[in-house]
Order: sequence, then C-alpha cells, then structure tokens
Amino acid sequence: MTISYNPSKDEMLLKFGPAKGRPTKDLGQIKLWWDKNNNIRAVAIKPYQEELEKFERNLGWVNLRGIWKGIEITEEDIREVRQELLKKLEERWEKW
Repeated sequence: MTISYNPSKDEMLLKFGPAKGRPTKDLGQIKLWWDKNNNIRAVAIKPYQEELEKFERNLGWVNLRGIWKGIEITEEDIREVRQELLKKLEERWEKW
C-alpha cells in the first residue's frame, strides 16, 4: 500500500495495488479504481486539502440520512441510552 500527495493537483492517492488507466468510477471529488474481481485497487481524493479541512471541521458529527434525516440526537439522549445499556449489562452480569 502506498500513499502519495501531489501538491500541484492537490490530490491524495492511496494505492492498495496496481491501478492503471482511467478510474473505474469517478465521483467528482473521489475517484476509484477496482480490478475485475471488484477489489478496490486505488482511491484518489481531489481537492484533498479542502476535504481534509471539511473532515476536521466535522469530526464527531454524523450526517443522518433516510428516515433519520432532520432528527437531532442530543447529549441527553446519548446519556439516557448509555444508562439503559449499563442497566442491561448489570442485569446480565448478576445472572452469571
């Protein structure tokens, strides 16, 4: 596996194996190469610096989609669910 960065193109390339020719799938900012067995051979991210800044800015956030779209999960929700899980674990532990 190799990772390379081309500053003139602002492109980061992660290669898992040989990737020749044009990308198999071009998703705009992300390009993918895969082989005939559908194994991913390489991933290119362009513009890398912009994507990296976006990733760092949104670290700890998850974009909810589908049926979860528009729902906000608060710290209180997380605390309540953790307490419920802790109670269930304690109950199971007592059975042992």
